[in-house]
Amino acid sequence: MRPLVFLFLALLPGLAGAATWNIVLMNQRRYVPVSDVAAFYRMTQAGADGASFRLTSANRVIEGKSGTTDVHINGVKYVTCFPLRSRRVDGTRTDAVYISAMDVSKIIEPVMRPGKIAGAAPVRTVVLDAGHGGHDSGAVGSLGREKQYTLDVVLRARALLLKAGFQVKMTRVTDVFVPLEERANFANHFPNALFISVHFNKSNTYGGTGIETYALAPRGVPSMDEGSLRYSDFNLNPGNACDSQNIALAAAVHSAMCRRLPVPDRGVKRARFAVIRNIRIPGVLIEGGFVDSAYDARLIATAEYRQRIAQSILDAVTAYARAVGASKSTTVITAVPASTPGLSLDEGLGESASGVAPAIAHVPEPAASPVHRDKVRPVSEPVFDLEIFRERNRNAFETPWIRRLFSTDDPFSLSEPVLQSWEEPNPEPPSREGPKKSVRARPNRDFTH
Repeated sequence: MRPLVFLFLALLPGLAGAATWNIVLMNQRRYVPVSDVAAFYRMTQAGADGASFRLTSANRVIEGKSGTTDVHINGVKYVTCFPLRSRRVDGTRTDAVYISAMDVSKIIEPVMRPGKIAGAAPVRTVVLDAGHGGHDSGAVGSLGREKQYTLDVVLRARALLLKAGFQVKMTRVTDVFVPLEERANFANHFPNALFISVHFNKSNTYGGTGIETYALAPRGVPSMDEGSLRYSDFNLNPGNACDSQNIALAAAVHSAMCRRLPVPDRGVKRARFAVIRNIRIPGVLIEGGFVDSAYDARLIATAEYRQRIAQSILDAVTAYARAVGASKSTTVITAVPASTPGLSLDEGLGESASGVAPAIAHVPEPAASPVHRDKVRPVSEPVFDLEIFRERNRNAFETPWIRRLFSTDDPFSLSEPVLQSWEEPNPEPPSREGPKKSVRARPNRDFTH
């Protein structure tokens, strides 16, 4: 049976004809061939073999592989909402790679054309959230506590942002406990603002390494730590009003951290953490590394590394503000110029603004190339090898602070004190001490919040 075809007729300047989206249903979800993505963004498809793809233009590259949940845009990893799949092209013996319409609408489009995001407000204020605090230490490593590192990073970021002309608000400026609900309520008091929550990671298996950035999962999309959808995933949360802004901000933050930090890229991911679920402004949560990793912990314990995270936050806020503020975007968040003129993809892809597509008739998949659920499981992460990483990032390891960091066998001698206060205390953020309860660990997760 021929696939269900939606014609998205966009008579646009600079676009030679109409853009057509060939939408098929796979596992009751809309998918489009990556060749349609290439056509829409005027990219060249190279190296497609039915299992992987590479789309290129003068300054942009999008890569992916069927059966995984990874897409790389200009070298930066994005974990997709749903797995990429292969499907037999009608009338041929050739397979093509398909990507979900949700991922085109909620990831690729905001990253490639941030200037087209509807309702994106100019940025005047940045709300910085230092994770944990008080009796809640967060992740604890041999060289320090998460609550100390997060506060140090946001204080450093605050100084940089103020110098750059942004207003800055802080959910905490000292070592106090602030409930998650109060952090979100505090952020919602500020219009034309961005919210950035800073955290550090801890692995249940002591094998984690690298950086992650989390944006709120769109409605109808599972969180990264859940293997399947739940009924609660279809709830519309306050933060979903900013789905496109959230992923654009996540792209800006994560790209900046990838450029500045000599650690593996674990990707831009989706979750429903309370602080990003309940805010009404664009927001993200970043994980700056693993405090229990022999490699990451040494870096995190240095002032240089924490300053680099702070500088990444400034870079990201500046890039985001410039990109969404343009009437016709000439900036792609991942540091690529030139965006293609056009309209929002939601209508053409059959995706509603709420993130849940309207019902359409079921179109069965062709028997010649069935797609089974067990063929689209994400591939397992490779074991981190410091020597391989060092070889691939030779230039970074030549910098004095990293060379000194890994030239000693005594990591404890490298621990540096972190800031505990600020010379200009901010009276605005909530500071109510919560009950002295132990924080219950979340099972089967590679992070602690």
